[in-house]
Amino acid sequence: MVVLLAANGCGGGDGRGRGDGGLDDDASVSVDSSVTVDAAPQAPANIDDVVQCGAAPPVGPGNVAEFQRHVLDQAAFPDALCNDGSPAAIYFRPYTGAANRNKWVLNLHGGGGCGSGASCIARWCGCNNTTECPYTTAPTNFTRSTMTNDGPAQKAADGIFLRGDAVRVNPLGDYNQVEFSYCTSDGWHGNQRAVSFTTVNPKTNAPVTFTIHFLGARVLDANIATLRQAGVPALVYTRGGAQTAMPDLDEATEIVVTGDSAGGAGVITNLDYLTDTLRASNTACSGGGACPLKTYGLIDAVVGPERSKLDYGTHVVPQIRSWLDYITLASQNSHNVGARMDASCVSWHAANMPATAGACSDDSHVVRHHITTPFFVRMALIDQLISGNYLEEGLRNADMSPMTVATFARTLHDELASFANLSATAEEGTLITRQPGVFAPLCSKHDTIHSTADTFGTTITPSGGTAQRLLGVFTSWQAGTTPSNVLTQSPTGADTVCP
Repeated sequence: MVVLLAANGCGGGDGRGRGDGGLDDDASVSVDSSVTVDAAPQAPANIDDVVQCGAAPPVGPGNVAEFQRHVLDQAAFPDALCNDGSPAAIYFRPYTGAANRNKWVLNLHGGGGCGSGASCIARWCGCNNTTECPYTTAPTNFTRSTMTNDGPAQKAADGIFLRGDAVRVNPLGDYNQVEFSYCTSDGWHGNQRAVSFTTVNPKTNAPVTFTIHFLGARVLDANIATLRQAGVPALVYTRGGAQTAMPDLDEATEIVVTGDSAGGAGVITNLDYLTDTLRASNTACSGGGACPLKTYGLIDAVVGPERSKLDYGTHVVPQIRSWLDYITLASQNSHNVGARMDASCVSWHAANMPATAGACSDDSHVVRHHITTPFFVRMALIDQLISGNYLEEGLRNADMSPMTVATFARTLHDELASFANLSATAEEGTLITRQPGVFAPLCSKHDTIHSTADTFGTTITPSGGTAQRLLGVFTSWQAGTTPSNVLTQSPTGADTVCP
């Protein structure tokens, strides 16, 4: 039996999605006992054939000469598949300026998640309300575009990808830039083929059984292998009739791995794994000498208050009355079964606290205790999705008082401020060589690193100082200088500008 419940999210507006905690994105609580997994090596997904719920939304026009699309080679990467079995895709463009040839920024895109029949079919059918889908129990602001490889041939490179100017200076703007499209609904760590669900069609109420894949970890591995040119040719970028081959990722000297919401959860899970993988294959790191490759994480829109410190006495799921209950059920979620987890988290808990093995499914725990690659957190203190999901779950503050948006913000502020001393509090603190950086404005927008207005327009002005922006603080943190931890200090947000 798999218990599924509301969790933190990814997306805009008031939608729901997968984020901190690793559970399901259902709006309502459900118990799904109809999940099966087909273990056949090439078992197919059939949701596109079985579920009829109207036409797919149209793919929007592209933006020429920015990001260009590449569909992964199915012959080389047969498991790099979306929920519906279509091959995954990435967007890319090469560096500008010789000094940036071996510098990369990689983005694990967000887009919510699902883990039950009701929530996955709601995504597929685009059920954002009960008018369009009168029989859904899991309305969502996502569509099947997050479950398949649909996408324009080109798209805008905004936010942290903007090729800046004299006003909007972007230290990442001239790097090799790659956005990994998200189509697996599993926070980039799934490892299961052909999971079968039985539910009802949210538009007709007819019973339906369908299968989908949760293969986010394998898609991520294929993305990295593609950029490493491991068994496949270099990607080629075309502009104005000229063609430019992307450099080999194995020659990188700096890699910034970014992720927003569900993509941020993916960075939390995969950052140390990617660091080890990329260092092992880097051409300058062989031979036993010093490895010059620097990797960093930039995590957006997913870090909420630490769940182990909260009270579960009024949690909306009756089976959950403690954090141990929560992590035990989280580890049983369909997209967490057999999934990739942070390896050192798994080994640490097996050796020290085996009863809490499920903690490695809780992003709020892993980010505070088990990431040893240097990372930076960008988090809005009143993120409308993350705060809303904590409240919807019925979580209470540590003193058992009701949680509100205000107490969510205060708790999160104090915890993020303490990241400057994480090496002293983390379970693997002795392995943390650089304290995390933080940019935490008292703002409400969710998933802002793809927004040019929010990336460059959000500011926090420390007392007696000058206005600070995300990328400026990130650059200072990378360099080991100040400011590296900038958070709103005014209770009213008087020191903060939110576009």
